[in-house]
Amino acid sequence: MKVALINPPISLIPHDKILNPNPWFPLGLGYIASYLRQGGHDVKIFDPDAVGMSLDAMWDELSGFSPGAVGVTSTTLSFMLAKRLVLEAKQRLNCLVLMGGPHVTALPRSTLLGTPGLDAVIRAEGEIPMLTLANEFDARGKVDFNRIPGAAFMEGALYRETPLPEPFSDLDVLPYPARELLDMRPYERCPNTYSEGKMATIISSRGCPSQCNFCANTFIMGRGFRSRSPEHFVAEMEHLIAKYGLRHFYIVDDCFSIDENRVAAICDLIVKRRLRVTWQAAGRVNTLLNDSLILKMKQAGCVDVLLGIETGSQHILNIMKKGTTLAMAEECCAKLHKHGICCYNSFILGAEGETVSTIIATFIFAKKLAAIFCLFNILIPFPGTAIFEKYYKDFDRPDTDWTDWASLFHRRPYPPRHTTLSWGAQKCWMWTASLLYYLEPFQMLRMLVFQFKLSQRP
Repeated sequence: MKVALINPPISLIPHDKILNPNPWFPLGLGYIASYLRQGGHDVKIFDPDAVGMSLDAMWDELSGFSPGAVGVTSTTLSFMLAKRLVLEAKQRLNCLVLMGGPHVTALPRSTLLGTPGLDAVIRAEGEIPMLTLANEFDARGKVDFNRIPGAAFMEGALYRETPLPEPFSDLDVLPYPARELLDMRPYERCPNTYSEGKMATIISSRGCPSQCNFCANTFIMGRGFRSRSPEHFVAEMEHLIAKYGLRHFYIVDDCFSIDENRVAAICDLIVKRRLRVTWQAAGRVNTLLNDSLILKMKQAGCVDVLLGIETGSQHILNIMKKGTTLAMAEECCAKLHKHGICCYNSFILGAEGETVSTIIATFIFAKKLAAIFCLFNILIPFPGTAIFEKYYKDFDRPDTDWTDWASLFHRRPYPPRHTTLSWGAQKCWMWTASLLYYLEPFQMLRMLVFQFKLSQRP
């Protein structure tokens, strides 16, 4: 079967694109593509924004490819444009048209009812459903979605969905993402603080055992943590170094540091094989309290850990079900500082139960942690999160306009229900906290020292 996979632009509006200037390789589509190709099928990936391809040029190339199925992924940010692409794909190509990704996994029924031309939604992980679909199509020339695991579809006026397939327990069975299907140069040029050379995103695990009420990832990937073996993961690093000359990696796991023994084994292999790479990853403060592990990470090239600190209020942390404490955050940041690994601390303003006093406490706590980089976000109630289910479930409708749902600039299409703070107040506090954090003299000095040390690196 010929299958085309599309990563839609987030927006066609130029000033919206400024907010997302640096493309990341679509790893989800890359894994689906490689799994389909391993099964004997012909696949193309289209990421028009990243490679500078117009939509007209994309449709021309798709027409020449003549796929039997088109799969469009979507986040909440890109969903409205993805809907347009679905309808156009059906009209232009008259083939099976599918949607996947976190947004439609959370809202499959309203997606089907509100998206003309859509044949089915593929929920959660797409490799097994898409290979089953392609094999069914090859064997019978058509597809019965009742036979496709993880599918949601309409039979007349009735909504149907099939059980999700058992997720991969051993991620080593998956071939590397099919990076060769796209021009890698736009993704390699993605700027980063630590390396002037090429970089790539890479993943070593799926799933997260945490229960944070603002996160949809556990809904999509599940709470069961599944990982690649250290040997398989480091082998892909070596492959990317040899094929593309890459030297910096962003590990995009939900939480790279969940399994301390696995992280240590990965670091040992990187050092043993003398890869001479730098890398960044996300971690949790309660999993990075071991000095020996942090030292191993430093020796293996770790330069930065993204920490979801979230708030300076233990009460808010408990409401979030974060499973961490402020004391853990202090200890973790202190140990990372001691061993020369930068903390990139992320905070969420406007969480459930947030007040002006808890925002002030968050800012004071952020300053206390003394991270070189600090990001203040406003909570977005994404579909699939506990926050959405509790306060915004009535937006799960076919006619909802999701255009500005996650906007930091335009007015969101909903008043805050999970906090008494208005949308305007949240924006004001976000910008105020960001400016005060980076313009404070000691912070400016820390950043100058940091930049100087970077300039002295070989």
